[in-house]
Amino acid sequence: MQATVVRTAGEHIYVRLPQGTLYPAKLRGKLRLEEHNFTTPVAVGDEVAIRIEENIAVIEEILPRKNWLVRIDPSHPYRQQILACNIDQALLLVTVEAPFTPLRYVDGFLVLCEAYGVPAALVFTKADMKLTPRSQKKREDLIKLYQRIGYPVFSVSAYTKEGLESLKAFLHKKRSFITGVSGVGKSSLINALIPGLELPTQPLVRLTQRGRHTTTYSAIYELPEGGEIIDSPGFGEFRSGDIAPAELSHYFPEMRALLTNCRFNNCLHVDEPDCAVIKAVEAGEIPLSRYHTYLALLNELKSPAT
Repeated sequence: MQATVVRTAGEHIYVRLPQGTLYPAKLRGKLRLEEHNFTTPVAVGDEVAIRIEENIAVIEEILPRKNWLVRIDPSHPYRQQILACNIDQALLLVTVEAPFTPLRYVDGFLVLCEAYGVPAALVFTKADMKLTPRSQKKREDLIKLYQRIGYPVFSVSAYTKEGLESLKAFLHKKRSFITGVSGVGKSSLINALIPGLELPTQPLVRLTQRGRHTTTYSAIYELPEGGEIIDSPGFGEFRSGDIAPAELSHYFPEMRALLTNCRFNNCLHVDEPDCAVIKAVEAGEIPLSRYHTYLALLNELKSPAT
């Protein structure tokens, strides 16, 4: 019998049968004890073969995955964390104030999606929020920057419903992984997309203007118009252990288009002569913020895990 993993919280797993029935699940002993370098062997979105035993779904096999998103587990540097499987696209929610989403976080997410072949998009939330002139300009500039690179970008408000219909059309009949830093308004947005769901929300911590963790597990929710959302807890930095330093520039689209113009095939775009990427940065054709993220990620990939 086949089922879909629709919720994971540590060792607590739930699966959904094709007809919609939900069951708590557990891994077959062999799967649980197998040697692997993942924090947990199954993730939300996995298709699994099960048998029902005393109203518990025993997962006997994890079926082949179409794709996945995997990052280094920050608690276990030598292990990896599967964020989601079998997804059509991944969306990062972004804010420039209350809280501020670091650009390195944004670019790290986009690199991760590029590395695993998952189409990515950005959603600038809280469009109704009154910003300082400086923050408002930053928001507008960032939207233009990522649109120019080629990523779909949305500006939405969960409260005024601004931009919601365009986002709904983008999500229609697709399985979408959605994440963002704590406090970015993810639960509020999902509640607006799925009336009646009523995920809990929390105000920002007044002193730090940072969010509280309201989502403590990953789960799939069905959209009324068709499609699914994978809601995930707010994550720290997105770091993949599968990227070699020489490959990193391939996951920056604006750099990828220039790689054949570098003098050296193994150019890392740091201080090499006749580097097309460095020339493009100096000419303002590649945003300085993106190049700084590239250098920071490159340095991490070249350094041993600690």
